[in-house]
Amino acid sequence: MKEIISQGGPLMYFIIALSVIGLAVVLERLYYFFTVERGDNEKLKYELLELIRHGDINSAKKICVSYDNSVAKVLEGILDSYDPVNGDRNKLEEKVREVALSQIPALERFMWLLGITAQVSPLLGLLGTVTGMIKAFNAIASKGVGDPQVLAGGISEALITTVAGLVVAIPAFIMYNFFNNKIDKTVNEMERAASEFLNELDK
Repeated sequence: MKEIISQGGPLMYFIIALSVIGLAVVLERLYYFFTVERGDNEKLKYELLELIRHGDINSAKKICVSYDNSVAKVLEGILDSYDPVNGDRNKLEEKVREVALSQIPALERFMWLLGITAQVSPLLGLLGTVTGMIKAFNAIASKGVGDPQVLAGGISEALITTVAGLVVAIPAFIMYNFFNNKIDKTVNEMERAASEFLNELDK
């Protein structure tokens, strides 16, 4: 491993640093989406609507706190602003937008780092290719082409950094899109749950 890093040149250290950052972000986001955001939102909505039909708002709020995901927080925000006597749909919709927007930073946390990893890693690999070829041509210019080992250092640097950059970038790009899809689904679920909730409260 050390030999490969050494052959790849100094740019390999930057690529390795990006790989560590990317892996850390992936692990953190996996934990977030599969623990914090995990929950049966359909069951949550059903339980809350049943309690609302019976006028038990306090119990509904407690259930939202127990779920503690983005959808639950949006629904909890509606319940906090809900006035069964002087209900104002516009006020509740404004509360939905406010709470939903407050959840976006948590959903998108560190995504920019994963995006940078996916974009910059192959560019560093390409830069390594260019610098490696420059070294190879400089070796040819100074020593000629009689000895194949003259070219080996530059060419190996060119190939290793290219491969390393792609090895880091491809999974980072896949996970970046995977998490963006999870974010979109969560936002859509917040909107849908809030709409169903508001419609039920209007009855």
